[in-house]
Amino acid sequence: MGALTIILIILGVIAFGLAVLFLESYRELHRFRVKEYALSLRDHPQGRILFLSDYHEAIHGKMNDRIIQKAAELKPDIILVGGDMVNGTAEGEDTSPAENLINGLAKIAPLYYAYGNHEQRMIAYANERGYDWDGYRGRMSSSVHFLVNESVSVSLPKGSIRLYGLSMGHVYYRRKGERLTVDVMKQLMGDADRKEPVVLLAHDPSWGPVYSSWGADLTLAGHFHGGIIRLPLIGGFISPKYQLFPHYDHGLYQEGENQMLVSSGLGQHTIPVRFNNLPELVLVSLG
Repeated sequence: MGALTIILIILGVIAFGLAVLFLESYRELHRFRVKEYALSLRDHPQGRILFLSDYHEAIHGKMNDRIIQKAAELKPDIILVGGDMVNGTAEGEDTSPAENLINGLAKIAPLYYAYGNHEQRMIAYANERGYDWDGYRGRMSSSVHFLVNESVSVSLPKGSIRLYGLSMGHVYYRRKGERLTVDVMKQLMGDADRKEPVVLLAHDPSWGPVYSSWGADLTLAGHFHGGIIRLPLIGGFISPKYQLFPHYDHGLYQEGENQMLVSSGLGQHTIPVRFNNLPELVLVSLG
């Protein structure tokens, strides 16, 4: 077998692999699944929580009707949104897919929305880059509750939880940015009110141990998009911070008695690829 033949075979294998990756990625980006978790918190509140994050205007809203229909079928008691529903990268961005999805979901159950880094970007550069943040928020239903470094007591069919929404600056999302600490969290949100089980919406799972030390019984996060490409036995390949094999990429993590649940998200942004990594709605059954 000549050298040219070997090179052609190698190139053919690479081309075939890329074609498989592209076709499977296209298939996955146009679908979603429901990932269910049965969890227990102190004082044992009972209820059904639907959690979604990292929508990023997924395929321009073409899955919205299916997502809303599935959410209604799941009969959640509350719906929690963990940020990055928009892209916040271009002047005049069409945010109607996110608006329509959120307003549709808010008709199903009380909906609470905490910001991710892309909402923070829209806010920070609204004047400089022409992002229509005020319009985006203004077009939301009055039944959408935004949690910006604040908390609310939420009643469930049995018991209640204290729900917080963490909103932190861009410096904490950068690969070599500032380190989030418990003291910084206290400056942003005060001490955790632990009279009820504390559920924290915190977009970036990188700071999981900090959230637990601050007082979160359960943290709901996203941001890493499941690692974009998931390798068998290894997990997520890369994060939006371009970190290889991120530790908190997807699933349930335990920090002592504290738990963190990381969603793979519903859309894709920085790297528009998914492989072995379906978009997802997360259903948490507390009991």
